[in-house]
Amino acid sequence: MQLIQARLTLRTSNALAHAILDLIASGELPAQSQLPTVRDLAGGLGMSKSAVAQAWSTLSTRHVIETRRRGGTLVLGPPQPPRARRFDSMIRTSLLTHTDLGNLRTDDLPPPDLTAALQYALGNPSLHNTFAEPMTAELVAAVKPRWPTEATHFLATHGIVDAIELALTSVARPGDRVIIESPTQARVLDILESIGATAIPIDYRHDGPDLEQLRVALISKPSAMIYQPNGNSPSARSVDDRWIEAAAELLKDETFPIFETSQTSLMRPHQRSLATHLPARVVHMQSYNFFFGADLRVAAVGGAAEYIDMMSLRLTYSSRWVSRILQLALAFQLTNEESVRHTNAFIAECKRRHAEFSQSLIEHGFALETSDGPSIWLPVPDEHSVCTRLSRDGIVVHPGRFFHAEPTRQQHVHINGTALGGGTQEMARIIAQACQMPTRLNRLSTTGMEI
Repeated sequence: MQLIQARLTLRTSNALAHAILDLIASGELPAQSQLPTVRDLAGGLGMSKSAVAQAWSTLSTRHVIETRRRGGTLVLGPPQPPRARRFDSMIRTSLLTHTDLGNLRTDDLPPPDLTAALQYALGNPSLHNTFAEPMTAELVAAVKPRWPTEATHFLATHGIVDAIELALTSVARPGDRVIIESPTQARVLDILESIGATAIPIDYRHDGPDLEQLRVALISKPSAMIYQPNGNSPSARSVDDRWIEAAAELLKDETFPIFETSQTSLMRPHQRSLATHLPARVVHMQSYNFFFGADLRVAAVGGAAEYIDMMSLRLTYSSRWVSRILQLALAFQLTNEESVRHTNAFIAECKRRHAEFSQSLIEHGFALETSDGPSIWLPVPDEHSVCTRLSRDGIVVHPGRFFHAEPTRQQHVHINGTALGGGTQEMARIIAQACQMPTRLNRLSTTGMEI
């Protein structure tokens, strides 16, 4: 108590949080130190209990203290740099095994050759222009036919994760609430944690995020909403036209931005979007590196001028603009006749693989929803046990908890349905064996619940 009193200059929640952070960082409050109760500290400092509780909440969000049911509040140690926990785990486990079924990658299906695309880009007269532009005219022309609305404002980013991070950090602050779908992209959860924002999860049903849950979530006054209308990763679900109509009606009087992401947009030519009803508030994002390779990692972002400008302004504080070479190369790959032919064949093979793998899993007792993939969202009795058993055989699948903000009753694992060109029957047998409960799996409905 005396240490805190001596360091505190103002009796506010922010000042208290900063004072304790300084004491922890300096080592004056080492790890495992017991902190006073909220009541005792409020009385000793002459502050309200709510102000102290707010400081405790801030410190908990920074992962420097922990309040336990028994044992009070303890210091965990100095603040650590933000870390993408889910992403780190996904990459670490994948590097240690020989069969990666967890990440969306198709290493044995090469993307279109980049030689012609780079030659095209290197011959462009705009190359080496000192002043960057949000998106080259060539890339705008290439993505516009695939856009769900007549957007006029576009921005290129270094892939979909860069776009998501740029969008969310532009509008969300620590403590803000952000509506997300559940399940959602693991990277969305990592980014929200790094911001200090609170995720408000909405269950993704067969036709889209649950509208009644969305109605309730609006009461919390969110600062943004982010979801995947076309091919949710990891569930592969998409919204339908009726959902778009109903959600637009529900959201029409709100003011927060709505961010839409699509990791595998070329697999779904018809892109649904709330921008057809709420163009001034929707930003739509499409990623292409699944089709053109990890080193052509460029995403297109387009939609509401206010938020595209906000994202562009954040780029002016860095050198984060996407090189014209990459933008022009992507424009070439999206429009060149040979590249388009290659991409169409790639998509057809991905759909064949997904259908074959799904059918093999069904034949081994799993109940799956029909989808275009590429993900398979597999209901399992215990995701931790399944992941552990498969890892012993050198096989990686990702546990469903990576894709949820909160624990769920039905557990899943995420499988890349396009990873295997053959041998799906044997792999399905191994996965079913890892579940060790074939009779129960036969009784799982397509929603993953027992019937």
